[in-house]
Amino acid sequence: MGADERVFAGQCKAIPQLRVPKWITPAAGESIARYAERLAAHIDPGEPCFFGGASFGGFVALEMVRHLDVLACFLVGSARSAAEFPRTFRALRKMAFATGAIPFEVASLLSKAALLSSGALTGKHAAALLAQMAESDAAFLRWACRAVLEWDGPATPIRVPIFQIHGAQDLVLPAANTCADEIVAGAGHALSISHPQAVTDFLVRKMDIILQHR
Repeated sequence: MGADERVFAGQCKAIPQLRVPKWITPAAGESIARYAERLAAHIDPGEPCFFGGASFGGFVALEMVRHLDVLACFLVGSARSAAEFPRTFRALRKMAFATGAIPFEVASLLSKAALLSSGALTGKHAAALLAQMAESDAAFLRWACRAVLEWDGPATPIRVPIFQIHGAQDLVLPAANTCADEIVAGAGHALSISHPQAVTDFLVRKMDIILQHR
């Protein structure tokens, strides 16, 4: 939730046409579906594209698919619906109403520790992730937390291929709960940073398959 385009720095170097849109400001009480609709209108490239996201960004990407001309959707360390959430997430769903009272300036520090402990990250990778999370907006985190706890998944079936890559050591969204096409050994939740080549290869390979069949 607190990350930005630097999460995909390795992929942007390898895939020059890759673009990572910036988050827009959410409206109070807005659902992920409504937020995704507004974001899609904001960044619509006006032509067929591949789309995707990491973690929370994957949830938003899934909701954006029906508003864009998408060839395929990629999930990196993410989930297709709330059915893939761990039991702790599902238990917290009953407390979504209370997220407005959480001091997120403090909670964000705890989320950083949880994220960094969820898989293999070198000192350099950890420092890079902490740098961008330190700049995350508390109001955005507060909104995103409640929106995730209230999100069930896309309300209508997604009509394009979904390709999912996941870290074997992901403790935030455990791989065992997902329908991942590829699981990266030794990777945690931030696998686009810790294992950039594996993620890049996955994206390129799946995009080539789709393009070859167009």
